[in-house]
Amino acid sequence: MKPEPSEALKFPWARGDEAKQWADVAVPLPLPDALTYAVPAGLAVPPQVGSRVKVEVGRRRLVGVVMALSDQAPEAAHKIKPILEVLDVEPAVPENVLALADFAARYYLAPIGESVRLTVPNGLPPWGERRVSLTNAGALAPRREPAEAVILDYLLEHRRVRLAELSSALEVDGLPQHLERLERLGLVSVEVPGQKAGGRYVRAVELAPGDFEEQREKARSKQARAVLDDLRALGRPATVRDVAASAECGVGVIRRLIKLGLLREFTQPERLVLDRHRLGGKKGDGDPIVLRPDQQTAVEALHGALDAATYAPFLLHGVTGAGKTEVYLRAVERCLAGGRSAILMVPEIALVPALASAVRRRFGRDLALLHSNLGSAERQQEWERIRRGEARVVLGPRSALFAPVASLGLVVVDEEHDSAYKQDRSPRYHGRDLALWRARDAGAAAVLVSATPSLESRYNAEVGKLGLLKLTERAGPGSLPRGVLVDLRKEDSAGKGTGEIYFSGPLLQELRRTLDAGDQAILLRNRRGYAPVLLCRACGEDFRCEDCGLAMTFHRRGTRLSCHYCGDERPAPRRCPACDEPALEPIGAGTERVEERFRELFPGVAVDVLDADASRRTGGAAAVLERFSRGDTQVLIGTQMVAKGHHFPRVSLAAVLFADTYLRFPDFRAVERTYALLTQLAGRAGRGERPGTVVIQTYHPDHYAIRAALEHDDAVFAEMETRFRRSFQYPPYSRMILVLSQHKESPRALDSIRQLAAAILRDPRSRDLRVLGPVAAPLERLRGRWRFQLGLRGPSGARLRQLVTDALEKVPATVRGDLVVDVDPQDLL
Repeated sequence: MKPEPSEALKFPWARGDEAKQWADVAVPLPLPDALTYAVPAGLAVPPQVGSRVKVEVGRRRLVGVVMALSDQAPEAAHKIKPILEVLDVEPAVPENVLALADFAARYYLAPIGESVRLTVPNGLPPWGERRVSLTNAGALAPRREPAEAVILDYLLEHRRVRLAELSSALEVDGLPQHLERLERLGLVSVEVPGQKAGGRYVRAVELAPGDFEEQREKARSKQARAVLDDLRALGRPATVRDVAASAECGVGVIRRLIKLGLLREFTQPERLVLDRHRLGGKKGDGDPIVLRPDQQTAVEALHGALDAATYAPFLLHGVTGAGKTEVYLRAVERCLAGGRSAILMVPEIALVPALASAVRRRFGRDLALLHSNLGSAERQQEWERIRRGEARVVLGPRSALFAPVASLGLVVVDEEHDSAYKQDRSPRYHGRDLALWRARDAGAAAVLVSATPSLESRYNAEVGKLGLLKLTERAGPGSLPRGVLVDLRKEDSAGKGTGEIYFSGPLLQELRRTLDAGDQAILLRNRRGYAPVLLCRACGEDFRCEDCGLAMTFHRRGTRLSCHYCGDERPAPRRCPACDEPALEPIGAGTERVEERFRELFPGVAVDVLDADASRRTGGAAAVLERFSRGDTQVLIGTQMVAKGHHFPRVSLAAVLFADTYLRFPDFRAVERTYALLTQLAGRAGRGERPGTVVIQTYHPDHYAIRAALEHDDAVFAEMETRFRRSFQYPPYSRMILVLSQHKESPRALDSIRQLAAAILRDPRSRDLRVLGPVAAPLERLRGRWRFQLGLRGPSGARLRQLVTDALEKVPATVRGDLVVDVDPQDLL
């Protein structure tokens, strides 16, 4: 006799030596490996690889993910704790996504639990916690299918129960599938914890069983046959509204098909609409695009790779505005036609709205969005749609790479050069590099896309690891913008103001010309807030963050001081708290101050700001971009978010107010980042019929990165930067690992990194390495912790990783707790 559901869930204990199966479980703790647990015989739901389970670690109860199951008893099995509860009746994480998380943990030397944490949305409720109840239609429905009759009769008696209890009480194979069908038919209601019960339902239809050709004959009219064809091509049910829109027919056509028995009608919960995360369409967006010969060549190469259904990596390199997006969207079309799925990655959430609009027009409900700006219910909905195969095109930043897509055929990494693809906390993975691994594992095509490819991708294309696809001309009537270089040293010497210059004489001239013509302009100031420092002119107080030791940024909006490293905030004082003098002065300029100065110079001109602060306000980045796209605002001021991937045909002027920001960083990638940012910003101008102009203001007018960006000479930049990297053996001509030691006590942090360095240098394999440090990190104190680092460079990445792994095992556990390992670091700060 089966135990009562409540008893099975309350007492799932079994001694380890009585278990017949054991599970390796990845828990969200900084542990290098999964932990082994016994699988009790009395569990309500059996665990599977990819299922979430509740386990005990010490005295804590945590939720982990099953990585593997084994029938072979481990040593000291009687001491092994049991699994407390299985939270998923079906695996929450597909095995291919688990394999990706496992590889990420091993390659980036990260705890397995922290890597697996990326695979499941935060707050995803346990399957068993959902509540299922019978609807009025379900109470009256005839019991045709035996398994579903058992479910309906049980619910008729017990009314509303937890799914875990239903699963425990009934011996029904394929319970999730039966419940999904009963819910679609409107016979049961399934409520998700945390979401409002009793939500709206909509009418949906699916093809009735039978010979499809005979059904088409009975349909008769052209519109009716279009409905059948669309549903067959879709391969799943769809709402009446979506079917009518797709087939371009009225609802009456669908009603007639239902009466003829060619379609089956049911109800389903209404989907959350994600329109606020997409830009609206513009006139001409749906017009057919005629490919240029270089685009056609690239498309044919991608189609050939997709048809072969084997791993094929490419670098799609083209000037800004060359139509790279159209090329990879044609590849997505081919991928879907072949019955496979695609993942599209962008470096930042701000780039999602515009691309989502284009993808939605092209692929309709096949699109799913995944990013952190979605609400919890939205994120769960999209994840479930992907897992069930309802959405086959996934769009988002680096986290979209872990989407549970089936039959992956294509991975696209747009703006592949962008350092935002690198995660800044454990596991410190690079989205571009993991995208290549996932494509290889799935036998899929991978396309890295950029107007300014990273030096690593250029090198991989040169040695044949990536197929090179080049686009050399702009699409449509657009042409590359003319360049205007402003030497800020001469502006200073001309006596045009002290301190930082926001609007030089040449820039003001170009702005007036642009605004008078009714065109739009984009101004880049890569620093948010009003001013980076609030200084007391009387005593020198500069309001440093207590946890980071760095000056806090002054934000006039909200009158606050904010640390952009740890997030600490405090109200900005009116008088200096150190000397009580009213002598506080903002020093330097951020986006807020540039906006203020612009409004003084051009009163009445509609202007907006796009930066991280704007993204957090109501509507987020999508609202700002939508206003600019419609022409409601004429000038857009922002950080690097304004420079990437946007297509605004009315923009005729792009300006960089201060081009030297990155050049000052103590980082070997600083020049590459400067060139990429300037080139990307220049690419926003002149994309339509209006000729474009880019203005670059700098104190280093002869620097090769600035000259190359101004003159659109990618070859010169690549040659100069490659020469520098090769001479000093920086990546891609070596592999690199950065180890960071951090602790609230400086001597402790320094001692930990010294112990690791000693363990590494004692190893004979370290003799041909280039070792930097141990030294203080450029940002020596952050978030209340002192930081020291050790940089290692060598010819073999595998040997470097093994060397660091072995050294970590030789130092005490207390030392390991202070260390953070960054494999293939993107910055040295």
